[in-house]
Amino acid sequence: MKIFTVRHGQTEWNAQRRMQGHTDIGLDETGREQARKIGARLADEQVEIIYTSDLSRAADTAAAINAHHDVEIIATPALRESSFGIYEGRVYDEVFEEINWDFPDGGESADEKFARIHKCLDEILAGRHENVVIVGHHGTVKAVICYFLGLAPSERHRFAIGNTAIHCFEKDADGKWAMTLENDTDHL
Repeated sequence: MKIFTVRHGQTEWNAQRRMQGHTDIGLDETGREQARKIGARLADEQVEIIYTSDLSRAADTAAAINAHHDVEIIATPALRESSFGIYEGRVYDEVFEEINWDFPDGGESADEKFARIHKCLDEILAGRHENVVIVGHHGTVKAVICYFLGLAPSERHRFAIGNTAIHCFEKDADGKWAMTLENDTDHL
C-alpha cells in the first residue's frame, strides 16, 4: 500500500504569510503552476483515488493531479487545516508571540485537529484502495506524518511542508509504515 500526501499550491495569503485556516483562499498564479507541476510529477504513479480537503486551494490542487488519472475525488472537511479562529487572515509575524498555538481563540487545538484527521485516515485505510493521494494543508500533512510514524502531536514541528511538497508512506510485508519521500519538491 502506498499513500501520497500533497500540500496545496501557493495562495496569495501563503505569499503574505497570513494564517488561512478554514478561510477559503484560492490558488494564486504561482499556486496554479505548482499544481500543474505536481500533477505532472504524479502522472506515472498508479493512483486509485484522491481524497482532498474541501477548501478550494486543496481541491484545485487535487483536480490538477486528477487531470492525469481520472479517478474519483472525495472532498471532505475532515482534511482541512486547523481553524485558527480570530487569527485567520492575520500575518504570522504579527501574532506569533500572542497566539496560543495549542488552542487559538475560537479555533481548534492540535489534539482536536489530529483526532479529526486521524479518524479520516482510519476510514481511508479501511477502504479497498492500495494507492491513495491525500491533498491537504500544512497542518493536515503534519498530522498524516505523525499518524503513520506513530508520533505525538507535539512532534509535528519537526517537519517542513512546502507548497505541493510530496510525502510518501509505504507499508511493508510486516504491516509497518515507512516514510519513503519527505517534503519532496523536486518537481518545482
